[in-house]
Amino acid sequence: MKKLYSFLFILLCFSLSFAQQEPTVKVPITIDDGAGASRTMFFGLDTLGTDGIDIIFGESDTAPFPPAGAFEARFFLPENNFAGTLGSYIDIRNAPSFPFTGQKEFRLAYQPGLGTVINVRWNFPHNQVTGVLQDIITGTLINVPMADSGMFTVTNPVAFNRLKMLINFVNVIPVELSSFSASVVGSSVVLNWTTATELNNRDFEVQRKTDNTDWQTLTSIAGAGTTTEPRSYSYTDNNLQSNTKYYYRLRQNDFDGKYSFSQIIEVDIDAPKDFNLEQNYPNPFNPSTNISFTLPYASVVKLSIYNQLGEKVEQLVNQSLEAGSYIYNWNAKNNSSGIYVVELQADGYKASKKMMLMK
Repeated sequence: MKKLYSFLFILLCFSLSFAQQEPTVKVPITIDDGAGASRTMFFGLDTLGTDGIDIIFGESDTAPFPPAGAFEARFFLPENNFAGTLGSYIDIRNAPSFPFTGQKEFRLAYQPGLGTVINVRWNFPHNQVTGVLQDIITGTLINVPMADSGMFTVTNPVAFNRLKMLINFVNVIPVELSSFSASVVGSSVVLNWTTATELNNRDFEVQRKTDNTDWQTLTSIAGAGTTTEPRSYSYTDNNLQSNTKYYYRLRQNDFDGKYSFSQIIEVDIDAPKDFNLEQNYPNPFNPSTNISFTLPYASVVKLSIYNQLGEKVEQLVNQSLEAGSYIYNWNAKNNSSGIYVVELQADGYKASKKMMLMK
């Protein structure tokens, strides 16, 4: 029976840990005493947030403050008008829906360790999170605007051992996508997008469809989590069919499973005018190189690699392909250094290029 209780206890702890998730908005703030002791805490918003302890977001009631001389910093939660009966290193409040605009009050409590001051440091998402840092006595003895990155030093942390942050959230969304564009390069589409800010951004899924197919996910590209710095992303979709219209969109995923879609952009792929075999790149290469060619109409294609003796060492393509531009990669890791020839045959067209493998 004792073993059963132990197993159930472990299972319960695992379940509680597994159930935790990231809130939709999570903003860091760091408190230090100028002598090496510091703590980074987090405040934010979620549709599941409350004024109490939200275990799902990693909040937990802290122990009583340690004796004077030991560094400590925490949030006091709103229970009983911020009486200090509930403390946590994370404070996530409720937002009915997103985008969210509104003001929330957060309370900081702290005491220095070896230091004689308290520094409050912040790095807020530009134009989405701003606020004011005030004393809790009159709100005028300390009254410091908070925006972007900044710091305030409390020179008398014994007298001012608590502060309030009146935080304004303005049209807060997990990710502010500032641009999303596509350009055609042969039979490839290069997608580029930038973000102005990111809040709890897990990743971007690049999705594509045509007039005859439904949306499919091509790849997933990791996001930057939470950042106030602009970020740039890119993805290349290769070997697309000519005379076809493609549609692209981004699905942005938060850490907690919430997601949103970008606008849809359309791209037309036109057929090449001629058969053409391009010089491989890079050249010389080790151990792999890219070989590209174009087809003005559907053809049976053979793309072959020969050594200096005229022996075929690789058959990259031997099939019917639609009109378009194609790129194939040849990995020569099992071949020795030397000159190789790539040959393209397609509907009476024949061309070759020399390639140099240097190991």
